[in-house]
Amino acid sequence: MGKTKNINYFSVANMDLRQVGGNECHIINNDDITIILNGCPRNATFLREGEIYQLPEPRLLLIMSGKADIQLDLEHYHIEKGMLILTTPNTIMECTHCSLDLVVCGIAIKEHSHIPERVVMTCPAKDAEQLLRMMYLLWDIASQQPYRHDTVKQLTEAMISNAQYIKHTAETVDKADALPRSQQIFSQFKILVSKHCERERNIPFYASQLRVSPHHLSTVISKASGHSVMYWINSAVVLRARVLLKTSDLMTYEIADRLNFPNSPAFNSFFKRETGLTPKKYREIHFPVEK
Repeated sequence: MGKTKNINYFSVANMDLRQVGGNECHIINNDDITIILNGCPRNATFLREGEIYQLPEPRLLLIMSGKADIQLDLEHYHIEKGMLILTTPNTIMECTHCSLDLVVCGIAIKEHSHIPERVVMTCPAKDAEQLLRMMYLLWDIASQQPYRHDTVKQLTEAMISNAQYIKHTAETVDKADALPRSQQIFSQFKILVSKHCERERNIPFYASQLRVSPHHLSTVISKASGHSVMYWINSAVVLRARVLLKTSDLMTYEIADRLNFPNSPAFNSFFKRETGLTPKKYREIHFPVEK
């Protein structure tokens, strides 16, 4: 098998960060953190519409202008000016559209902090201003010599905590208009699937995590989404498989093992059933071997 190409391991460690620059862009990049102020992702050749990326580092972003349509794991989002994004480690992202005027201020955290859940929301103006001030303070501290590792780490954790607080506060304020219980279960279910799908692909596991019966979970997910529990689990597994096929030189049997299939034929059969292609054919179509 020839080597795969166009590796989409979207780590700041292998990016040319100057590509997101512009007249107003400022960048700090060290072993702890990357800070980008007024970056323009659309300028970068490493971000392409329709491609799948794995984001190993957590990222906290404020959208300053522009808009984009993205998928994070199994969730679709329309993002625009005024939104706050906080991703968990190893999030899988696909960008279906990104406007030319998209500008972001953000950080990528290389020394992983605990991030319990993803945040994607319209941020109240006063909270966005506060986060931006914290980001500029982080910039100032990270720029000083001798370098203040502990202070950078603590301020980064404070920003993550603040982002989570903003999310939970917004949820409390909106409690009167809270989602129906079925939608809450569906949302929690998708988070669990994204986290555990590589090892757990049975309904009783997710039902126990959500403290409901398997039958109740199946009924709720079907009514809330129009799809079965196994549809969502299989979709998440296929997404992980596509990432591994597109971003690594792993043999099929190695991918089967990583995704907890009993053997390579079982993985091949699953992948073909879900996509219409064998893993080998999928790789050949997307990454033909150079002759």
